[in-house]
Amino acid sequence: MSGEISPVGKRSGPGSSPGLRASHADRDRVVDVLRIAAGDGRLTAAELDERLEAALSARTVGELSVLTADLPPVSPWPA
Repeated sequence: MSGEISPVGKRSGPGSSPGLRASHADRDRVVDVLRIAAGDGRLTAAELDERLEAALSARTVGELSVLTADLPPVSPWPA
């Protein structure tokens, strides 16, 4: 699974490039992270709207990773 996007939108694996084109699945994962962060009180409604718009229009993995860089990773398992 090397080279896939983590739930926070960051590339994993060797040779990953922020200039790599983002897929619909990449954008969807970042949208999920942003919604969880807003639900946890880490983002205001205005910040969420701004970041969701940016995520849905992002063309590269680098553009997506910037949107979640200041948020903690999302665990795939419930707490």
